[in-house]
Amino acid sequence: MVTRHTYATADDLRDYLAGTTYSSGWTADAATLRRVLEGASDRINLYCGAGTFGPITDTHEFDIGSGTLRDSVQPILSTGRNDIVNTGTMASIIRLPGWLISATTVTAYSGTDRASNTVLTAGYNADYFLMPYNSSPKTIWKLNEDTADTLDAGQQTLTILGEWGYTNNTILVTTADAVGSTTSTSVSVTSGTNFGPAQTILIDTEQMYITSISGNTLTVERGVNGTTAATHSGGASAYRYDYPPLVIQACLDIGKIMFRNRDMGSGGTIGGGDASMTTSESEVRSVLMTIDDYRATATSGGVIF
Repeated sequence: MVTRHTYATADDLRDYLAGTTYSSGWTADAATLRRVLEGASDRINLYCGAGTFGPITDTHEFDIGSGTLRDSVQPILSTGRNDIVNTGTMASIIRLPGWLISATTVTAYSGTDRASNTVLTAGYNADYFLMPYNSSPKTIWKLNEDTADTLDAGQQTLTILGEWGYTNNTILVTTADAVGSTTSTSVSVTSGTNFGPAQTILIDTEQMYITSISGNTLTVERGVNGTTAATHSGGASAYRYDYPPLVIQACLDIGKIMFRNRDMGSGGTIGGGDASMTTSESEVRSVLMTIDDYRATATSGGVIF
């Protein structure tokens, strides 16, 4: 799967670098700016440890411990956003390995051979809940203690197909001309003004990643983030993804540091021995601390408690 969520565009970074002593000579190179921003976005994702800030369609598999799921009751942890109290009779949970926006299909498989399966449904009179109840993203999958369903022990006996990530918020930008091929990398839009290289867009259900722009023609990677390349009718709406403002700012700040290093070096060294780091790395870590609220709490590693 090609994963593409970059939290600022090449034009954003070019504007952010304007007037700096190290901006000359590089800022016209959109490809270089895009690569810098991709690296900055990767640093943010790794730091937060819960996936990307835009949606990715993917399936995660989970192992069930000895006995059925109901035999594996454990205290449920507080996430800080939804305090859950263990009553001693509560059904088992999974602390999800990453942010989940929505679950499309949750499937329970039987035994060690996965010969049969049951599709589970969400809701009070159904099989499971996603938590926290009243906000997103979801971080916990909880078996409804009133369901008649149980899960067999085994490897990958529960799968969750869904839209993983922090948010799927979009902003309508313009409309696109017809796209008659699933392999074409050129997409014409009514106006390319508000798009930029290093941006993920959505047309119908397909995500595309812009690598360059010429006028109203976008050069894109097709079917990224687990979506499928498809044909599109003329006049289809073209959206861009809307990321949290703090994340956008962190991406620009880290991109600025990385760009400066390319032109001027990484600066001196702070500390000594095994604890030493370059000045620029210290700066990057300071930027990352501004998004501490998004950092993931400890996960179960995808294993049911």
